[in-house]
Amino acid sequence: MARGWESKSIEAQIEASREAFPQQRSSDAAKRGSRTGGESSQKTSLLLARTRVLKDIETTQNERYRQHLQMALAGIEKQLLDLE
Repeated sequence: MARGWESKSIEAQIEASREAFPQQRSSDAAKRGSRTGGESSQKTSLLLARTRVLKDIETTQNERYRQHLQMALAGIEKQLLDLE
């Protein structure tokens, strides 16, 4: 019983906080622009993958693997352009 009471209390606190600071949420959204959290994390993931592929291209000695990595890099860069 106490556990349910705590959950309701926390839920009420969260709701009260949202009502007290509605402008903060809208200003946070404005800072991000039109990007959603999913798009932002996808871009971050793509940038990390791009960095990894570039590093692998620099260090590999196998020409066929290098060609494969360059095709992967082209795909990653295309996806990055599509996000913007």
